[in-house]
Amino acid sequence: MAVRRYRRVEDIPPPEPAPTPLAGIASACALAELCVALGPHRRAPRGVRRFTSVHAADTHREAWESGRPADA
Repeated sequence: MAVRRYRRVEDIPPPEPAPTPLAGIASACALAELCVALGPHRRAPRGVRRFTSVHAADTHREAWESGRPADA
């Protein structure tokens, strides 16, 4: 897409309107379906965890990445 420069704000054309009023909602729904199709939604645990060693932190990270409970 080419970049156009304008000397004054008045020279800028108005934005093109959406084809229908529901076009934005339809594109948002399509994007949500794509997100669901790409894979499961994993959330990082909330808060701050403190570890006594690097080994304990690595063990916790590996457990989280594999889907096992962190305290197991």
